[in-house]
Amino acid sequence: MAAPSAAGDLDRNDIQGMAMRPYRFPFAHYHVLNVSDSAKARRWFSGVAGRCTTVAGLDASPSQAFNVALSWQGLSAIGVPEATLSSFSQEFQQGMAARADRLGDVGDSAPARWDPPFNERVHVLVAVSAMTAADRDTASTALLSDLRDNGLTATGAIDAKLLAGPDGKLAPIEHFGYRDGITEPTIEGSGEPALPGAGVPDAAGWRALRAGEFVLGQPDETGAVPDLPIPASFSGNGSFVVLRKLHQHVWAFRNYLRSHATDDADVALLAAKMMGRWQSGAPLALTAKQDDPALAADPKRNNDFTYLDDLQGTSCPVGAHVRRLNPRSGLTGPNGASVHRHRLLRQGLPYGSRLPADATADDGAERGAVMLLVNADIARQFEFVQKVWINDGGFAGLENEKDPMIGSNDGSGTFTIPRVDPPRRRLKSLPAFVSTRGGEYFFLPGITALRSFAGSPADTAS
Repeated sequence: MAAPSAAGDLDRNDIQGMAMRPYRFPFAHYHVLNVSDSAKARRWFSGVAGRCTTVAGLDASPSQAFNVALSWQGLSAIGVPEATLSSFSQEFQQGMAARADRLGDVGDSAPARWDPPFNERVHVLVAVSAMTAADRDTASTALLSDLRDNGLTATGAIDAKLLAGPDGKLAPIEHFGYRDGITEPTIEGSGEPALPGAGVPDAAGWRALRAGEFVLGQPDETGAVPDLPIPASFSGNGSFVVLRKLHQHVWAFRNYLRSHATDDADVALLAAKMMGRWQSGAPLALTAKQDDPALAADPKRNNDFTYLDDLQGTSCPVGAHVRRLNPRSGLTGPNGASVHRHRLLRQGLPYGSRLPADATADDGAERGAVMLLVNADIARQFEFVQKVWINDGGFAGLENEKDPMIGSNDGSGTFTIPRVDPPRRRLKSLPAFVSTRGGEYFFLPGITALRSFAGSPADTAS
């Protein structure tokens, strides 16, 4: 089997596309499979390697994408040798459910309450993405037909798509009503333009993040190439995908805002303070007092800030959702030195229908978001963000405060809104507006690794 590219020599034809570039497909099916016959499944994985969308393949702006990833249990089920399995990180081996306490998946988010098939260990994730619902459905039908007699069983699928905006057209809006997908990182070698705010600030403006923060076998932000699961010829050019199925309590969110605001304008302001952006996507860091849809629509301006001029959070609260997930230069001292080591590339789409704007009660429907979070180190990136930045406030001097939007609040949470003129405003009795409904850790192999499955299990370790 071919050896991986040398450090820094990025083989864009061997890296699956979702590892490096944000997908902008409006429709997707996220299929979950289990392995029933190791030998047949290995041949299937090898056979679909050529169908997988690569980073290079995205240059042509395809109308569809196809990507495959395996959990640790999935790698074990297809016979990957023990030496290779045991070389993967502990968190990947254990899987998401076993890490629930660390992740804040307790109470209503506990694994015992997860939706099938995530209430048991799952083996395979196949992401089918497309520009039209018809193309997605056709590709999914072909996939499910292809599984017959190939040693794989479909155990579930999530139907996901963009939501309709106020004009009825599909738009990047999530169920709480905010514009989504503005702050995805630009990765060196991905082919994505390095827009202001999408990478790391430097003397020239902004540079892309090093590929090794997302792709195994590449230099990361320290300049080093971290150790890989063995053999490097198998793990190189791979990545890790963290799948999270998150139910959004939209009615509870709207009701909380109404009950704590003085009027409609204050509802909009509180929503912006909690998120860190107005619902249009305009950042509080650049327009703290009123929404600015024109700014929100300008990709060269809507992310071009660092928080250096707002260290106290009087424009954008330090505990706001988007500031927690990417503190930029707003953290000083030791906490600020490693900010760029904890970035995530977020794929995924909403699921379920929107709660009507004029709804007078919760309709009980399932709605939320499927998050596919790409990173090279699950513990340092995803789990750190989830445990420290989302579900703790100590890193920013906020004591026990959690993320007001997606933190594991239990009805006793608080959210502090600093003001230029005291007193600060403090929201109390924050409930959880998001509940975990399932998830797992997956390895996204390079194309060469997928093709290696055609041989015997021992070939994987060679």
